[in-house]
Amino acid sequence: MLAQSKLNTPQDASFAAFKADHDDVVHDVEYDYYGKRIATCSSDQRIKVWRLKESSAIDAEMTPEWTTVDSWKAHDGSIAKVAWAHPEFGNVIASCSLDRTVKIWEEHENEPLNSGRRWKLKATIADCKAMVQGIEFAPHHLGLKLATCSADGWVRIYEAADIMNIANWTLSGEFEAAPGSKETDQLCISWCPSRLQPQQLVVGCGDQNVARIYRLNANNQWTAFEHLPKHLGQVTDVAWAPNMGRSYQLIATGCKDNHVRFYKLTWEDASKTDEAVRLAQTTAGIAKGKWRVELASSFNDHQSEVFLF
Repeated sequence: MLAQSKLNTPQDASFAAFKADHDDVVHDVEYDYYGKRIATCSSDQRIKVWRLKESSAIDAEMTPEWTTVDSWKAHDGSIAKVAWAHPEFGNVIASCSLDRTVKIWEEHENEPLNSGRRWKLKATIADCKAMVQGIEFAPHHLGLKLATCSADGWVRIYEAADIMNIANWTLSGEFEAAPGSKETDQLCISWCPSRLQPQQLVVGCGDQNVARIYRLNANNQWTAFEHLPKHLGQVTDVAWAPNMGRSYQLIATGCKDNHVRFYKLTWEDASKTDEAVRLAQTTAGIAKGKWRVELASSFNDHQSEVFLF
């Protein structure tokens, strides 16, 4: 699992495990935008939301202490992933499951803590023909959009046109990333977070042992452009790094060959200018150029915890 948190943690901060109290395997752990809440999901078909104890958040010398604030049965099968929407859209969580559905949940703060009623089901999306393996909300500057990937090999993008009514989601795009996928294949997705580039996704493509970058072409269709090579097994997770002012992009992948890899992406526009990452745009807003992909790092010792580029 490749996880990101926006919580600024001092180098000497303490780390501590906490008991999740799920009745089966925990499949995903996701921080909210501020890093002060965590959502967990499990094969016990439940989602739990945890909150960082206020004194732990203030005092860097204290061991972080997490307390559960709600727990509820969310699906009729194992829950594979959970995702937090940007706080601009309220307190919203998406979940996906082996029951082939994606569900959208909204917090109602007037309900008591740990009542099981605090998170209300707002929408159920049931377009997938196989278990849904991954979900991720788009960067908030693109609006309230959600990408999903499923074991049928398809990636689907949904949009809530009216952010005040998140019960209604429309399918805005879809593409087959891994033709012929089987239930045992693993797909995963991550959005490019940069405002300077058109919307694009990196997708781990099942038993094809590759991750590909998809973006909209001139016909407004999702198309594969570049691929991230040298995987010797299924790509099990992908994460597109925040830009942080770099002149290039970074993508991390986790693979069943026990390696984590970092890829450096430098933009080469059609005119071969020296300005990396600056996108030449057509009137339709489609980038004219391509990424130059380099394998920046690969390791399998799994002993280091923080990587800086």
